[in-house]
Amino acid sequence: MEQRDHDTADRTWALRGPATEGGVASGGGNGGQAILILIAHPDNQRLGSRTRLDMGSTVTIGRDPQHEVAFPEVPSLSRAHARIEFTPGGVSVEDLESTNGTFVNDHRVVGREALGSGDRIQFGALHFKLLREEDVEAAYHEAIHQLVMQDGLTEIGNRRRFTDELAREFARAQRHERPLAVVVFDIDRFKEINDAHGHLCGDFVLKRLARVCRARLRPEQVFARIGGDEFAILSPETGIGGVEILAGRLRESIADHLFETDMVAGAVRVTCSFGCAALTPGMTSEAELMEAADRALYASKEAGRNRVESAAAPSGREGE
Repeated sequence: MEQRDHDTADRTWALRGPATEGGVASGGGNGGQAILILIAHPDNQRLGSRTRLDMGSTVTIGRDPQHEVAFPEVPSLSRAHARIEFTPGGVSVEDLESTNGTFVNDHRVVGREALGSGDRIQFGALHFKLLREEDVEAAYHEAIHQLVMQDGLTEIGNRRRFTDELAREFARAQRHERPLAVVVFDIDRFKEINDAHGHLCGDFVLKRLARVCRARLRPEQVFARIGGDEFAILSPETGIGGVEILAGRLRESIADHLFETDMVAGAVRVTCSFGCAALTPGMTSEAELMEAADRALYASKEAGRNRVESAAAPSGREGE
């Protein structure tokens, strides 16, 4: 179970090559500005870095160090992967016949496609957000705030968001003697998916799984990715029975879902193992609550996976 921390330093990643002037891609004057913010990297490098574009500028993104935006360390990126242009007609992206494709908001780009402010662009395992705002600095700092509290890949909460909310809800539940419960779960044999189909397929599974689960959660429930393939749900005003039911429904929804992508022939099947725990009178810290849920998750794995186990009632239920 992997913890990933975000490096959110506010810094400009200066473009290289003849198109560069003071860290900004030189263009045709003051016709506007846009920025690309790196929000997901397979090794969490340079998160929050920004590439600024002025009107008339063109940048190529790829693995080749000679390109204006280069990531030699990312094998899923082609040497010349894509090109972004900022013209009077707007910002657009063109896929340069890359091996793993270019995606805008999870839609594969064929040829050239226009980009709007707030669009999410994926090049291999890299994810960027484009901002084109009148006050681009304010928009950038808002995006950085989201980066601190949001997982860049799945667009749900990250470990920091979950930890902050857990501390707040734990204190409230103790003070007012209210119920509180958590669910932790991870993907069974996730490494085998990456090994068999590649890390891009693994990323797709993580994103789609988050979407499947989020559709079945209430607004007050905090859903977060807290590790590589590990997720957690914080459920205020809920006892152990309530989160057991929730975990059971999520387990079934995931197991029944067809993870269909053109990266593999047919659909990928995924199952998850769940551990549930609820606040008890003897607990003195939120760490104890999470440790109880982790023990239940471990018991689920030991009992055969694709199960729900509870720290309070370790009988478990599995798929038929």
